[in-house]
Amino acid sequence: MKFNSFLKACHEKGVLSKLSIYIVVTWVLLQVMSVTAEPLGLPKKSVTFLIIILLIGFPVYIFLVWKYYLATAESKPESLDENGNPIKGKILKSPFYKMYFAMLTTVSLVISLLVFLIIENNFGKSIKLKKLEAGDKIGVLKFGNNTGDEKFDIVGKMAADWIIHGITENNLAQVVSQEVVNNYSSIIKTKSTADTGGNVLETYFQPSKIISGNYYLANNRLIFQCTVTDGELDKTYISLKPVDCDLNNPLGCIELIKQRILGYLITEGQEELNLQESPPIYEAYQDLLNAKELNSNTQAYIDLLNLAVEKDSSFFEPKVLRVAYYYNQGDYQKSDSLRMAIESYAKTNKRQANLLSMYEDLIKGNNKQAYYHLKKEYDLAPFDLQSNASMMVVALQFVYKPEEIDNIFNEISMSGMDIENCNACINRIYVKALADIELKKYNQVVALLEPLFQINNIALMKRPLLSAYIRLGNDDAVHAFLSKQELIATQSDWAYLLLHAANEYVLKNEKDKANILFDQIILAYEGKEMNVQLAKALYYKGDYDASENAFVELLKNNQKNIENNALLAISYYQNGKVRESQMMVEKLNQLRSKYQFGEVDYQLARYYAAVDKDQKALQYLLKAIADGQNYTSATFQNDPHFIHLKETDDFTKIMNFWH
Repeated sequence: MKFNSFLKACHEKGVLSKLSIYIVVTWVLLQVMSVTAEPLGLPKKSVTFLIIILLIGFPVYIFLVWKYYLATAESKPESLDENGNPIKGKILKSPFYKMYFAMLTTVSLVISLLVFLIIENNFGKSIKLKKLEAGDKIGVLKFGNNTGDEKFDIVGKMAADWIIHGITENNLAQVVSQEVVNNYSSIIKTKSTADTGGNVLETYFQPSKIISGNYYLANNRLIFQCTVTDGELDKTYISLKPVDCDLNNPLGCIELIKQRILGYLITEGQEELNLQESPPIYEAYQDLLNAKELNSNTQAYIDLLNLAVEKDSSFFEPKVLRVAYYYNQGDYQKSDSLRMAIESYAKTNKRQANLLSMYEDLIKGNNKQAYYHLKKEYDLAPFDLQSNASMMVVALQFVYKPEEIDNIFNEISMSGMDIENCNACINRIYVKALADIELKKYNQVVALLEPLFQINNIALMKRPLLSAYIRLGNDDAVHAFLSKQELIATQSDWAYLLLHAANEYVLKNEKDKANILFDQIILAYEGKEMNVQLAKALYYKGDYDASENAFVELLKNNQKNIENNALLAISYYQNGKVRESQMMVEKLNQLRSKYQFGEVDYQLARYYAAVDKDQKALQYLLKAIADGQNYTSATFQNDPHFIHLKETDDFTKIMNFWH
């Protein structure tokens, strides 16, 4: 039976009019429920429940229409055998009967899918078991200060942080803290989210549970209250019994609140661990919070961390942040010394031990293990901007896994972000662009970065955008971009961009285009004091007589510059001064010291690649990567010295060394 004939038959038999009655009644019920649910005090999801019931009822109604209105009219005599006798239990099914039940089956399947999606999207979180699985999100908000005294504001932040430490240490969930919500609120342009942060928590994170509370004064004692609600704050799982403590010792209450929260979230009797072995001194904690409000690369930041440690020598968090500070500053010896000073007492705490192991591996150049330890920290809070950005850097530049960057980047939506005022956002976009270049997604890099230059001239984004233009073969865009930068950038920054662009052309074996840019640098610095951009321009252009003199001049001021020594060694060799070249190689070996992460071996690899000793070059590259040398936009696969080696199996093994 054709579908048009079926519809005509339904109309003639009154099926469509009966179904329309159900649809109209359904629509009226939904309208009435949506208007009256709130005044009647019904749950927010009452309308959702009604939709599910009405959807399930529709195929039932279709069947009842058949049974009570159509079955008799559509009854057919039993089938007959060859002798004309009825065949027991076998009824002739009319074409209309077959089509009707086929449509009923289809409608039932579609409605089953719709009901499943509605239940999954609306009730998936709330129907979970009370005991959480790793990977759930819990929002922990700052406790409200109801004392009427601003000096107690910090107590609310301390309470939230203490609960967070307990949850993450026990690996119960990914935690969305008030600090994370505030960070998002401050860089999201939408006014409604910036006002309260509530929409940020719901829109960006959608936690399965939210922990919140408040505290007030009564008879010179602090009284703490705490509740655990579902992610939409419309269902309370538990309201903990209030705890009280001395006005001058709020940490006693905070520790007890934390223990009770963990007792709710995990099995009773399990050992409770957190980032600190014991609550820190109140003033030390305040210094830590003040430090976190500053740029982590400033002197004021490290001064406050030192002050916190001075006030409480057992306070772990500022100690490990000092290790991170000096590592990021390149003072690896001091970073390692501070790490070893706190290592002994941290071994009994899993999270402390993991953090210290991560820095130990970073300082030793064991990038694979450093990646493993950072991944454990990152899994606790992938939506924290700083943690997310760090994970992207390590994944790309320490272990060379560009294919992982998209997943890490997409953990955090950039929609509405105020990029100009968010350093972590800029760093994330930068690493994302570098990864896309490695994956040859050049058009995506252009689409990602070009809009940023319509807002601000972000220095960090210039090189990856140039790389994308050049690798796409868009020379007009390269020329326009460099011409604009010549007008607005300092001469040093402009020359740096020219050098980067020129080396990109060298990587493409377009040396004529590269030489035009090298000549621009040479002309710009004609008659001026020697600098590294000029020396490298002379070197990469192949003017080794001039580059020899340039690097000799530069090394007068810094004889221990490893790269300049290597490029001078190559210049000597290209000028036929083999003896002087070998002397520079010996000097390079004498420059070896701790915390270099394979820098000497990397520069020796460049030397041997330049003098056509490829096997030795590959051997030194392998030693460099094993010692912790990083994959950057100017090293390994992006270094002109190794163009002729990039397609070899040995070079591929070096790129995959940490996999």
